[in-house]
Amino acid sequence: MSNTNPLCQSCAMPMDAPEKFGQDADGSQNDDYCCHCWKAGKFACESTFEQAVEDNIPWWKAEGDQSDDEARTRIRAFFPTLKRWAAAAQVKG
Repeated sequence: MSNTNPLCQSCAMPMDAPEKFGQDADGSQNDDYCCHCWKAGKFACESTFEQAVEDNIPWWKAEGDQSDDEARTRIRAFFPTLKRWAAAAQVKG
């Protein structure tokens, strides 16, 4: 997923337009998380790492992964580089 736009630090969605950024509790733009993951200053869904992996498989397949297993493998490798999941990866590691 190489991209010059910032990526959501939870789901890796490219944030290439102002409406794609999440909002903090005061209504200001959050530069780390997208509009799907961050609403009113908190995560829209309290997912576990594994839930997030499974929830994102369809999006990664739409971007070119050929199978659920291929997408799952790539997501599991990439998500620990994102701010939301980095601590969870260290605990597992």
